[in-house]
Amino acid sequence: MKNHFMAKGLVWLLGAWALPEETKAQECLQPLGLSKNTEFVYQVTDKGRNHGKVTNKVVQQAADKKGVYVTTFKSARISNTNRSSTSEEYQIRCSKDTIYVDAMLLLREQVLKTFEGQDFTYSPVDIAYPLQMKVGQKLPNGSLGVKARSTNSHVSQIKMAAINRKVDAQEKITTPAGTFDAFKISYQYVVDLDAMGLPLRDVFQVEEYFSPEHGLIKCQFTTKRGKKAKGLELISKRSPAQALQK
Repeated sequence: MKNHFMAKGLVWLLGAWALPEETKAQECLQPLGLSKNTEFVYQVTDKGRNHGKVTNKVVQQAADKKGVYVTTFKSARISNTNRSSTSEEYQIRCSKDTIYVDAMLLLREQVLKTFEGQDFTYSPVDIAYPLQMKVGQKLPNGSLGVKARSTNSHVSQIKMAAINRKVDAQEKITTPAGTFDAFKISYQYVVDLDAMGLPLRDVFQVEEYFSPEHGLIKCQFTTKRGKKAKGLELISKRSPAQALQK
């Protein structure tokens, strides 16, 4: 496989593990400080060069039937020529002491283009984040399984996973959006493909920085040969009040 894939803006939340339940519930109302109409934008890079943007906007926040608070945001990929090429919706779920990030954000769209025109069935395991993180802590894996069924009923299986996730450090990081206190997380992004009985695997090393108040700040994918692949960097974030002041 080639190292071309769609990287999308991922978002996370952490908080205080020992907080009272009332405070935890309040944090679930605004994970990452997000509220309806909050906008946040990422610069996308490919091999170190600018490759468009990902714009995100919170469109809904509500509790589901199980009492889990769900934040829905719309994500659009904007090319270097300012054309919108894709637009999808994703969710962040907050329940008790854990945040669950939509596993569909692990999707490597370039892989699916190989099976264009086929029917897809998804098996997600959302990316879980406890409300407290510490340096040295190991985090749960997240994954997205895909079955592609062709017109002759042949089934190909694809699995994309974030594995061996670990909190490595706590650092300050500066981007065009500002300076943030962030946690550094490392993991492997693995794509396994079984098509026509031919297994293939692609592995990237990933380094992320995220802030308790602002989510993902920066993310860099690196190939097995140590070369830069896709990257994301937060370049702006505006609350609804700030958007009105524009």
